[in-house]
Amino acid sequence: MRLYNSTIVKSAIVLATIIVATIIATSTATFADAEVNINTDGTMSNIRPPFPARWGPPPLRQTRDYVRLPEPYGRGSSTIKKWIEEKMAEDAAAADEGTDEGTERRFADPSESTSSTWPDKSLVGMTGEEAQKEINDVDPSLDVHVLPEDSMVTMDYVETRVRVFVGTDGKVARQPNKG
Repeated sequence: MRLYNSTIVKSAIVLATIIVATIIATSTATFADAEVNINTDGTMSNIRPPFPARWGPPPLRQTRDYVRLPEPYGRGSSTIKKWIEEKMAEDAAAADEGTDEGTERRFADPSESTSSTWPDKSLVGMTGEEAQKEINDVDPSLDVHVLPEDSMVTMDYVETRVRVFVGTDGKVARQPNKG
């Protein structure tokens, strides 16, 4: 009489193989993604200064080499090195031209507002109720919602809706938009 059923043994071997493969893949991915830098004194550091937000996210697909990156970013793949050098060159070109490329304001600046009506007029700094009245004076068909700045909202787009986000002081924190 057999103690083990051959189907059960085969299933156990397949399961063990899957578990081992998962462990190896996970540890390899963790090691490959590690941001470890070797300092000049021989110590290791995994702290890399963050890239400027205006550069956007770094490339996801990278080579598996390990090169010195432009200062102060330590070491990483040559793909990241090329991306950093391109972004630094863009910043240098923008500085030479005297432009603020990459640092433009997303919302209207109250000091530069030339219009006397919303949406061209900045409502930042007004109270939520004043902003709501200003928007309704321009277009009474709009549905204006005054919400705390950190409110969770749906991501749907509704042309007749305007959300006015106010800070803890009750003043408009950012320029409201339709949608």
